[in-house]
Amino acid sequence: MQPYFTFKGIRSTDMGIIVTKVPPITKPERTVSEIKIPGRNGVLHNDEGTYLNYTKEVECAIKNKRKDVPQYAEKINAWLDGYGEIIFSNEPDKSYRVMVKNQMDMNGVLNSFSKFLIQFDTFPFKYAVNAFADHFILTTPKTITNNGNVYAEPTITVYGNGNIILTVNGTNYGLNGINGSVTINSEMMEVYKDVTNANNKYSALDFPRFQVGENSISWTGSVTKIEVEPKWRWL
Repeated sequence: MQPYFTFKGIRSTDMGIIVTKVPPITKPERTVSEIKIPGRNGVLHNDEGTYLNYTKEVECAIKNKRKDVPQYAEKINAWLDGYGEIIFSNEPDKSYRVMVKNQMDMNGVLNSFSKFLIQFDTFPFKYAVNAFADHFILTTPKTITNNGNVYAEPTITVYGNGNIILTVNGTNYGLNGINGSVTINSEMMEVYKDVTNANNKYSALDFPRFQVGENSISWTGSVTKIEVEPKWRWL
């Protein structure tokens, strides 16, 4: 099958682009700094537990010679502009968060029928394409399983009132003076209700994470339900 990619919900073939080579499946670089100590052999490593963005390159060509070169170039440039999610044909069940980082002369490419390279600056993790199917609602404490291969940073919406303590894997996260609901976004490190900042209602040193494998979720206080967007992910 001819390789392809889907960016912002639009498939490359629908834009008249032939993908000659999709990027290999690679692991992002871990954020580790070296510490050299005078008089000591070797180096120590300070592992921050985070990962760096990296570049995925896609080799492409244009399907057919066109007469409307300026208009077509503008269409491709607009599509590839900015940030979006991408799916590659060699990993059809995973999506990446990317942004095009290189400058491309699409007018020149279209006029000369030449090949061109797209470089995507890529967020370290990949996510399930059907991530919405992983969302779940809790009305009683439960143990859930992270089937990804790296910790997840979930979005958790707690529905209830008053002072609530959410407990994930034995760590308590305090929610104070809740009126109806509040959302904890671990990835953004923010707490809010709808579009209103609610960081002042949150008392904890960090944000919930779901480790690989089993994770326990429980709570105390007046809670009617908890909605969880787990955001399972892979390296």
